[in-house]
Amino acid sequence: MSAVPLRVDIWSDFVCPFCFIGALRLEQLAAQRALALHWHAFQLRPAGAPPMDAAKREWIGEHTPRLAAQMREEFGLDIKRGPLDIDTRAAHRLFAASLEAGKGVQLHDALFRAYWLQGEDISDPNVLAAIAAKNGFDGTTAISGHDQASERSVAADLAQAAQYGFQGVPALVFGRKYYVSGAQPLAVFAQAAEQAASEQDA
Repeated sequence: MSAVPLRVDIWSDFVCPFCFIGALRLEQLAAQRALALHWHAFQLRPAGAPPMDAAKREWIGEHTPRLAAQMREEFGLDIKRGPLDIDTRAAHRLFAASLEAGKGVQLHDALFRAYWLQGEDISDPNVLAAIAAKNGFDGTTAISGHDQASERSVAADLAQAAQYGFQGVPALVFGRKYYVSGAQPLAVFAQAAEQAASEQDA
């Protein structure tokens, strides 16, 4: 078997519950086999999107107890969701900039946890700056949008997602070939990784 980590590309948004679940399951899979995780930006509520309607808010409210039970049972985590209907582009820029600074892994996890476990508004520049600082990173220019490199990175991710036709997230591609949609069970991720790795080693 090749010692080269298997590349997995993942499009996700920090305010998506299934993306957080998927990230936690990928973390479990990475403990079992070598993976190179490449996270890409996707926005469920981009700037200019119409306000979330009452029916959607009601659906979220009805399904939150089930989500909370699942998170507690599977991962031992108690959720405290941040505000609905927020623009996460600055959070994605911050993550893109953190990759260049070698802080990507911890920033990615910290952004998910800030929103889902601490109820933080990750569209707030002050909240983002505090998250970055706690992880030893100054993301001021990325948060403000003045860092062109991080903005280009996010724009490229969004354009690629549109080109691929992704309508929802998480969207995962194992070994640049095998597409998996949604927060599938760990066994499904493992099967896709095994298939992709077997072809990589061939």
